Amino acid sequence: MTVGWETLDVGEKALVYSKNGRVRIEEGPQRLFLFREKFKRMPSFSASQKEFLKIVYRDGRVEHVKGPCIRHENSILHICIQVHNLISLDANEALVVYSQNLETKHVQRRVQFGPTLFMLGENDWLHEFSWHGTDPENKTRMIKDQNKFTVLKIIPDQFYYNVDEVRTSDDALLRIKLMMFYELVDIDKMLNCTKDPMADLINCLCADVVAFTAKTSYEEFIETASELNDLKNYKQLMERCPCIGYTVSKVVFRGYFAHEKLQKMHDMMIKRRTELRLQFDREVQEQTLIDKKLQADIDRLEQEQQIELENLLHVQKLELTALQHSMSLEKESHEKHIEKKLQESKAKLEAKIVSDNLDFKHWNKLNQIHVDVNKLLEQQAARPLKVTSIAVQDGAASVHFHYNDPQRHYSNN
Repeated sequence: MTVGWETLDVGEKALVYSKNGRVRIEEGPQRLFLFREKFKRMPSFSASQKEFLKIVYRDGRVEHVKGPCIRHENSILHICIQVHNLISLDANEALVVYSQNLETKHVQRRVQFGPTLFMLGENDWLHEFSWHGTDPENKTRMIKDQNKFTVLKIIPDQFYYNVDEVRTSDDALLRIKLMMFYELVDIDKMLNCTKDPMADLINCLCADVVAFTAKTSYEEFIETASELNDLKNYKQLMERCPCIGYTVSKVVFRGYFAHEKLQKMHDMMIKRRTELRLQFDREVQEQTLIDKKLQADIDRLEQEQQIELENLLHVQKLELTALQHSMSLEKESHEKHIEKKLQESKAKLEAKIVSDNLDFKHWNKLNQIHVDVNKLLEQQAARPLKVTSIAVQDGAASVHFHYNDPQRHYSNN
């Protein structure tokens, strides 16, 4: 119990206990005189726009008051008052919230999407996720229950993972390095069908890689490893993803790691294979060069033959042109000669006709004056060199040849 003055400023409150156990609340600003009374200030709690107050009552009730607000803790009514931050959700985040109806005791589940500032109700609680997460010391290794959270990311994401101790058909031990791109598309299906979707994705990924590798030998795996970039080789993964509300857009094959001795043998084989390939390429280049030289020689010979053939054809063409020109000139000359002969013959014929006409007129005039033309012609005619006479007597023919030359006389009976 105290006796004296106490001062309460603006916004302050206090509990004043009397000597008989009664209590009253005093609120400032004021100045109190206490006589045999107990004075106890009530602590104040304030919440901003991004905070809320959690008030726990002595009767077990819990009240959430969203800020901005201020409350004074009354030790008679309250166990405690706490200031909590509102849950800030971005556009690609969500909360899984459970609510219980106190009357029906029925629990409902809902999904709260962002962007928003979310405050839990008095009868609400959040779903706490506990998934496989990336090992902080090794990004390609996943640890169970490593990733614990309440805010669910619904943005596309990816993770690295190495599938260890994968054996080929010839019993070679490999480590396959992968990177997977995925996205959560159906939260309700994920909540209903799996507790840890990352574990499901990893298990399916490992199963598909083991199935793919077990069908091939070490050499065949090296040749076909690029096919691990194709989603059609991940059948179990693609079948499981829709069941748990996920989609996988791409799986990237990042390489592989083999045992040191096996890798050394493989490096030696690569070196030898590279040397053989280089030798083969060199031989191919040499043979190609020889073929090109031979082809160039053949082309050059063909060009020379073509040039000679063209020269020969040109000479023949010149000779043919010269011959045609000569024949043309000769033909022209012959035609001119024939034309000249024809003209001469025509002139002679015309002269002969004129002469004959003159002779005819002359002889016709002589006949008109009763001149014996036949005797005149006989007298003017030259003496014949030979006279042939044929006579028939008594059925026998005789031929007589008479020559004017006295030395020649022949008769045939």
